[in-house]
Amino acid sequence: MLEKLDLNLLRVFSAVYHHQSITLAADEMGMTQPGVSGLLKRLQNQVGCQLFIRSGRGIAPTRQAQELIRQIDPALVQINNALENLEGFSTDRPHKFVVYASEPVMMKLLPLMQADSTLGNVTIELHPTRSDEAQLMEDLNQRKADLAIEFSNHSSSSFFSEKLFEDEMCIIARKGHPRINGSISKAEYYKEMHITLKLRREQAYLADYFTTESLEERVVAAECSSLVWQMSMVSVSDSIACMTKSLADELADKLGIQVLRAPFSTVTIQHQLFVHNRDKKNPANVWLRNKLKSYLANDNLVE
Repeated sequence: MLEKLDLNLLRVFSAVYHHQSITLAADEMGMTQPGVSGLLKRLQNQVGCQLFIRSGRGIAPTRQAQELIRQIDPALVQINNALENLEGFSTDRPHKFVVYASEPVMMKLLPLMQADSTLGNVTIELHPTRSDEAQLMEDLNQRKADLAIEFSNHSSSSFFSEKLFEDEMCIIARKGHPRINGSISKAEYYKEMHITLKLRREQAYLADYFTTESLEERVVAAECSSLVWQMSMVSVSDSIACMTKSLADELADKLGIQVLRAPFSTVTIQHQLFVHNRDKKNPANVWLRNKLKSYLANDNLVE
């Protein structure tokens, strides 16, 4: 069968499988929906079994499709990597990267990327990182993203990490705050009302996660799911908040905010590149990692 099999059929099958959609697979491959459907039908005829069934408004893989993808995906990756190793990576050819990142990292990288005149025909899209660790790993495994920039440590042996930059936690209060000006003591910290942010994946508040101390209960004025939203609320109230220093420094003047040293011990926030092992030596991924590291090579955010 192998000598009669067109590898493009397997590429189409893999795209349909991972997207669970003929439409999205067609968009990714620059083909028409009828074209993808025709190639998929041709593959089904060659392997002698049905690979997808209707499920609601979409499609779902059969047991045979699940077994096939398990066998061919690693092989397709190896073939792709082998071809890229032969050709090398060039910014002259169109290539789109997808990077998962948090708000502070996006704020740091976006202006640097947009000012970079050496990207050529390469585009780098920044997307919010996944709040669920299992979903993050699944997305990287399915190549929905090329890498993620994380501060959490992951124990999976299928992934590796490289250091990107260091950050730290600080306290913010609006300029003109009636009680806080330039610094804050631990007693003052507990007396004030707080705008909190909970790290959904770690199920802990930012302040509690990046300290070695056991912090006392605080009076909460509001809880946010976004650091920028948190800063905006601090800027128009007398509440205070714990914040990553990189983002606080970036927006402090625009929002009229004081950036203060935390009155308790803090743990350095290590932002790391988180990558699937199969891409460790992939020329395109190596280029991307080096490019991201070059943006912050001289940027030491921890004082």
